[in-house]
Amino acid sequence: MPARILPAATLAFLLIAGNASAATPPWPRNATPAQIRAARKEFARQMTLTPSSPRPQGAERVYQEVFAAVDSGRLESLLQDMSGVRPVTADGKTFTINERYTPASKADYRAYWTQYFRGLGLTVSEIPYPNGNGNGEAQGHDLEAVLPGKSPDSVVIIVHYDSIGPSGPDNPGADDDMSGMAVLMETARVLAARRDELQRTVRFVASDYEEWGGLEGARAYARYLSNLSKSGHFKIVAAIDDEQSGWNEGGGDLFDYFDCGGATDSKELGNLLADTAAVYSRMRTSQGCMGENSDHYALWEIGVPAVVLSEHDPFNNPHFDQEGGDTYDRIDAGYHLRIAQVGAAFAARVAGLEPPAPKAARLPRPPRVRVPW
Repeated sequence: MPARILPAATLAFLLIAGNASAATPPWPRNATPAQIRAARKEFARQMTLTPSSPRPQGAERVYQEVFAAVDSGRLESLLQDMSGVRPVTADGKTFTINERYTPASKADYRAYWTQYFRGLGLTVSEIPYPNGNGNGEAQGHDLEAVLPGKSPDSVVIIVHYDSIGPSGPDNPGADDDMSGMAVLMETARVLAARRDELQRTVRFVASDYEEWGGLEGARAYARYLSNLSKSGHFKIVAAIDDEQSGWNEGGGDLFDYFDCGGATDSKELGNLLADTAAVYSRMRTSQGCMGENSDHYALWEIGVPAVVLSEHDPFNNPHFDQEGGDTYDRIDAGYHLRIAQVGAAFAARVAGLEPPAPKAARLPRPPRVRVPW
C-alpha cells in the first residue's frame, strides 16, 4: 500500500473525531523518522481488538472444506515465483520477477498472471487506461479474470501488482503485495475447483499503479466495472482487498481488517470476516478504519461495500515500499497460510457455495414375470 499523506486539515479532523471514523494516517515519501513513528503510533491507537466470542453461527461443512483446501506449498510457491526467488516461464519466455515497477517487468508479470488464470479455465482481460504517472508508459494496465457463478451478480477480489522501492525498481515487494496476490490466486484455485457450486460471479483483479498514490489503476477498474454492471444489468455485491499478509509482528495469530473510513457502509461485510475467522480458525482479528491507502477505496467510491484483509500493523513493517528490503525471507509462511485460509473461506461465504443436491437413487427394475394365461 502506498505511503500517501492526507491534507493536514483533514487528518487533524479525523484524529479529533476519534476511532469511529478515523482513517489510517499515512506518511509522505519524504517523511522524517519522527513523522513515521508518530503515524505508526496513531495507526496502532485506532485499532480495536475484535471479541472472539460469542460465535453467532456454527461452521458449515462446505466452507470448512474451502478453508482446508488452501495449500501451503502452492501458496508459498506462488509467493516465491512473484518475489524473485526463482525464474518463471510464461508465453515461452523465462524471466525473474525481481520487481514490478518498470514497464517491462510489469508486462512480464502480467504474462505470468494471465497464464496462471487461463490455466484455471478463467477468461482473462487486460484493461488499459491512460497513465498519468509517467514512468515510461502512456497506459496503465489492469487485469481481470472472471469465474462465472450461477448469477452474474459479482464479488470483486482486488490486489495491486506494482511495487516500489527506495529508488523505484529496487524492491521485490514480497509482502506488499505479492503476499496478498498469492492469497488471491490460491483462493481462485480453490473456488475454481468448486465452480459448479458457485452462486455469484467472482472477478479477480490485478490493479496497476497503487504504489504511486491516487489509486489510478483501481479507480480505472472501478469505472470500467460500474459501466459494465449497468450495461450487463448485474449488481456488484462486495469487494475484498487482500493486502499484505506475510509479515508477522510479534509472531502471534492476530490480523487486521478495515471496513470503515469511506462513504460506503461496510460493517456487515467486516462482521462476516470477523465471524469467519472466529468460526473457522484460531486467528484473532483487529478492526480499524483506512482512508485512501489501498484499492478498496475505489470500490467504496462507486458504492460497493469493501473490506481490507491485512497482517497486523501493516504500516509498522520496516521493510516495505520506499524503506526497501521487502524480500521473501522476511515472510512468516505459517502466518501467511492462516490468513489465506480465512481469506479463502471468507471469499467463498461472500460469493456463496451451494453443493448440488444428491441425485435420487435409482431403484432396480422388478424382474419380469410371465403370466401363463
